Formats: sequence, C-alpha cells, structure tokens
Amino acid sequence: MIFSLIRFIAARLSPPVRLNCPARLWSRLLHDLAQRGEGRRESGAFLLGTIEGDHRFVRGYLLYDDIDPDALQGIILFDGGQMDKVWDVCARHGWRVVADVHTHPGGYGQSSTDRAHPMMPRRGHLALIVPDFASRRTGPGEIGIYEYLGGADWADHSARGPGFFRLRRFA
Repeated sequence: MIFSLIRFIAARLSPPVRLNCPARLWSRLLHDLAQRGEGRRESGAFLLGTIEGDHRFVRGYLLYDDIDPDALQGIILFDGGQMDKVWDVCARHGWRVVADVHTHPGGYGQSSTDRAHPMMPRRGHLALIVPDFASRRTGPGEIGIYEYLGGADWADHSARGPGFFRLRRFA
C-alpha cells in the first residue's frame, strides 16, 4: 500500500517523458555494456518494454552478443536474421523494442555508419549512444539520443537530456 502511494506521488511530481528507464536497470545495462566491450570494442543492446502513447518505458534489455554471438567485431555487425530471438522475448513478456543502445570509444555523436544503418529502420525508433565504451556512469545529458525519421534522416535529441530521457527510481 505504501509503495503504491509512493509510486503515485512520484508519477505526479515527475510525469513520464518520451523515454523512461529505471535507474537500477540503466546502471546494470552500463555495467554489462562495459564488460562486453572490454574497454576496446563497441557493444550494444535492444531496450525492451512498453509504449503508452508517446511514452516509452524500458523494462529489460537483450545484449547484442547474447542474440548474435558474432555481433561484437570491434564495431557492431549484427545479423538481422537473429531477430526472432528478440521477438520471442517480446511476445513472452508483452513487450516491444522501445530503443537500442550502443557504445562508442570517444564521444556520443552518430557515425556515418550509425546514420546509414539503423538497428531498427522504423520511423520513430530511438537509438542511444553511450561514450567511452560505457566505462563510466553516464545518463541523460551525457549520451547521444537519436530518433530515426526515415531514409537517412535523424533527429538529434541529445541536448534535451532529462527532458527526453529520464532515469526513474520507481519503474
């Protein structure tokens, strides 16, 4: 009862933004990305969860190399033929792919490869880029946030930080 009341008050004080993620899940994800990249190569994951109107809620993730063991080749070379594994997890939990995330060695700007080859070439898909191979804690305002518009067009929401992507204490 008290936990429900706390969640209700938190939701009223901090309404959802476009992308919402539990802070603990984000912290665990960054740890996993750093570990998988070993400080020398890119790593990534699909962020899974629910979509309610314009709001996306991350509930879990699947690391690229858990889906495709050969995905981490310095850069990410993901075999799209392995997506059935993602769809199976989504169907089992009633989730969808709400975004993807991958690491870069330096900053969080999109590379020409990122722009030309979206992981989910669907209008409105969100792609996050974490700098420095996820070797340090980063969050909204310190990562790249890009929305696929179709063709080769992307909207850059990185500067909007917590106004677009928020880490939450309560899921």
